[in-house]
Amino acid sequence: MKNLVQWLRPGLAIKRWMVLFGVGIIFLVFGMALILNYQIFGILEEEMLRIAFQATGSYSYTFLAICGTILIILGAYDIFVAVRKLAKRFVQLLAPDQKEVSRNLISKIELSRGPKVVALGGGHGLSMLLRGLKNKTSNITAIVTVADDGGSSGRLREEMNIIAPGDIRNCLVALADKETVLEQIFQYRFGGEGELAGHSLGNLFLAALIKEFGSAQSGLEAASKVLKIRGQVVPATTSKVRLKAKMSDGEIVEGESEISAYPETAGHNAHIVHMSTIPKSPMAVGDALFAIQDADLITLGPGSLYTSVLPNLLVPEILEAIRKSGAPVLYICNVMTQPGETTGYTVSDHLKALIDHIGGGVIDFVLANNGIPNEDVLRKYEKAGSFPVVIDRTKVKSLGANLIEADLLGPLKEASQDTEVLANQIIQIHNLLRAKIAPETLESYLKRSH
Repeated sequence: MKNLVQWLRPGLAIKRWMVLFGVGIIFLVFGMALILNYQIFGILEEEMLRIAFQATGSYSYTFLAICGTILIILGAYDIFVAVRKLAKRFVQLLAPDQKEVSRNLISKIELSRGPKVVALGGGHGLSMLLRGLKNKTSNITAIVTVADDGGSSGRLREEMNIIAPGDIRNCLVALADKETVLEQIFQYRFGGEGELAGHSLGNLFLAALIKEFGSAQSGLEAASKVLKIRGQVVPATTSKVRLKAKMSDGEIVEGESEISAYPETAGHNAHIVHMSTIPKSPMAVGDALFAIQDADLITLGPGSLYTSVLPNLLVPEILEAIRKSGAPVLYICNVMTQPGETTGYTVSDHLKALIDHIGGGVIDFVLANNGIPNEDVLRKYEKAGSFPVVIDRTKVKSLGANLIEADLLGPLKEASQDTEVLANQIIQIHNLLRAKIAPETLESYLKRSH
C-alpha cells in the first residue's frame, strides 16, 4: 500500500495519463466483446441481457451492440486524450522552451526546401560563403580542395598520409547548425613549442577520425554528425594531390605554399602561367559527382584563384560532371587582387585564367563586387600590394559569360564579401533563373529587388 501511495504522488505528471490510457484499452476490449458476443465475457453479457430484459421485456442483442459501441467510443476518446497529454508532457520535459522548438522545426522545414547549391573552393573564401548560405538552405554540398601543404594541414598530411584537413575543418565549422563551444574548440590552435605547436585541434580531430574509420569520407561523416552541420562537406579527391605551377620566368614550382610565395622569394614579378596537379588526373569522390549531377546551382569561389578555386576543376571527373550538369555555373570573383597570384588582375583576367585551364562554355555567370571598401581598409591592403579588382565589362562579355555587378561588401565595407549579402545575392540569382528570367536582363531584375 505504501508503495502504491508513493507511485501515485505527483512526479513527472504522467501516471494519471498512463492510467487513463489503460482504462481506454479496457473500454475498447469490453466494447468489442459485447459487439462480437465473445463467451469469455459470458457473465457480463448475461447481466447486460438481464438488464435489457427488465427494460424492454425481451432479450435484445442489439442492446449489447449499442452498449459495446458506447464503450468503444469512450475507450478511443480516453486513449486519444491520454496519448495527446503524454506526448505534450514528454515534449515539456525534453524541451521546456516549446516556442524555440517550434521555431527550429519550422526553420528546418524551410531550409530543407531551399535550392541544391554545390559550392567549390577552399580557404577562407569558401567557409565565408557557406556561413551565409546555411541560413538560406540546408541542401548544400561543399566540394573542398585538399591540396594544402602548409602549416598544420601540411604536417598532418605528410606524417599521417591523409588528405589535408585544414580547409575541410573550416567548412565543417562554417556549416555547423549553431555556433557552440565545440566549434570554438575545433578552431583552437596550440601555441608554444613541441610537436603540437601550430596544430589546430580540429585538424587533429579530423585526422584521428580519418584514421579510426579507415577513410576520409567515413571520418567526415562522423565529424558532420558531431557538429550537426547543414548540408555536407566533400573533398574533391581523396588522392594526395600536389599542385604544380609553370611560372612566367620558365620555372616549375610545386606545392601550394611554394607557389603563392614564389614571386616574393624569387625577387621579381613572375606570375603563374599554367597550373596542373601531381598526380595528373586524380580520382574524384563519388559524393561530389552525385551532388553536381543533382545541383540547382554551382558556385566557384570566392577564394584564391589558382590555389583554392582552380584545383577542384583540375580533377577531370569533376570538370566533366559540371559540363554535363544542367545547373548554371556562377563564378564569384574576389574583391581584391592577391599578391603572388593575381597581382594586377581584372575581372576578365580571373575569368580568362579559368577558361585557359578548363575551356569555354563552363562558366555561365560572373558575380563581381562594385562596392568600394572604406579608406582605412584600402590603405591597409595597398601596403600589402593588394588592390580592388577592376570590372572590365566588355572583356568579360567577350569571354562568353554574363556579368552581374553588385555591392557585396555589406555595411562595414571591408575588403571581402559580406557573408549574408553574398548569400542573399546567390539565392536571388537562383530564384530569378528558376523563374526563366533572361540572363542578359538578370542584373536589372536584381537591382529592382533591392
